Amino acid sequence: MKATLSADTQADIGPKIRKDFDFSVVRSDLNAINEALDEDTQRGTDRIVRAILQDITELEIAQKQKPGVPRSETRLKNVCGKLDKLEKAFGDYLAFAD
Repeated sequence: MKATLSADTQADIGPKIRKDFDFSVVRSDLNAINEALDEDTQRGTDRIVRAILQDITELEIAQKQKPGVPRSETRLKNVCGKLDKLEKAFGDYLAFAD
């Protein structure tokens, strides 16, 4: 998605977010993985799962644009920051799985 925004700062990434990060699917998948982990690990991953789900919601809100109003540089940085935050949260989650 960052590459898409780099190529076109006005790109509508909303449909891609909804497709790639379908909230209910992501939540279900992460919870299924969590069930396979031991209880101590689950304490750490539960917090990260909640953060991932919150980051997805924040990203979808941040990327929205009003029709005919171009995305400002500040808003673009905000969207890219949300993408970075989500990437870090997934990385943190995967670190528990190792």
